[in-house]
Amino acid sequence: MHTTTRRLLPDDAATTAALMSRIEADHPTGFCLSPDEVVEVMEHLPGSVLLGAHDGEELVGYAAVLPGTPHDTGQRTVLYGDVDPGRLGEGIGTDLLAAALDVARSIHAEQAPHLPARYASQALAGRDDQADLLRAAGMVPGRHAFLMRAPLQGPGADLPVPSDLVVETFDPAVAEELRAAHNVAFADYPDWSPADADYWQAFMVRATHARHDLSLVARDPDGRVAGYVFAHEYAVPMAPGPGREAYVPYVGTVPDQRGRGLATALLAAVLDRCRAAGFDRVTLNVDTANPTGALGIYERAGFAEVYRQDFYKLEEPAAG
Repeated sequence: MHTTTRRLLPDDAATTAALMSRIEADHPTGFCLSPDEVVEVMEHLPGSVLLGAHDGEELVGYAAVLPGTPHDTGQRTVLYGDVDPGRLGEGIGTDLLAAALDVARSIHAEQAPHLPARYASQALAGRDDQADLLRAAGMVPGRHAFLMRAPLQGPGADLPVPSDLVVETFDPAVAEELRAAHNVAFADYPDWSPADADYWQAFMVRATHARHDLSLVARDPDGRVAGYVFAHEYAVPMAPGPGREAYVPYVGTVPDQRGRGLATALLAAVLDRCRAAGFDRVTLNVDTANPTGALGIYERAGFAEVYRQDFYKLEEPAAG
């Protein structure tokens, strides 16, 4: 049956969240939001666009276009999307992906036509239909990431932070300083796009999912940021299971502080805070190509794989 695609607006947040929940009940996506979180993506994440495929008045698929900040090596735009499980195989995903790429290319042409473009998406490992859809659009597979989960039952590990460092709770008043440190810590991360101020405020500071009281920052003797671990709590947990789930979006250590056990110690301290706050488990995503050895850090902290997402990308040269 023919469907129509249009931009989703805040008035569509409830139906969009309901569709995401139906999809998540069928298979994990890593992008399942509450109505309030849908509105935050629409209104607060810079340049974001959500598209919906409609069969009459019924929303049967969605796509999210999340452009990154242009920088000297290009602009990276992340695409998420999925289709109602009862409507798979009808070509809805193909149409949505094409529409999302059109929107992403338009945004790139407006913001950074002089730079190369990279469009990135992901497929759940074992879902050949998702992989085939991305390949048909010209995307090629690359790295992959695990969603990992650690239970919080029992005592935590006693892992002291290096004695010359001071640990403090995340303070929104110094959010810009933390953003600068974050961009330094992740500068060698594969396909990295620096976090701009608008994104940082929307995703890390003002978002309803941010949990500043659970997030920790370590500083060196000169007061500079040495490392950090941030914690969030989403309305829809990233992994199935009873009880409360905290999610760790970023674990970062600036280059001159690596190799001292700082990330492992800070992560253990954040897990302790989550445990004391009544959380039952903590999840995080790790790119297996992370050059800092993050996968080993998380495994030592008690995290185990829940599922794998495979990354795909389409690269296009600068205009002219």
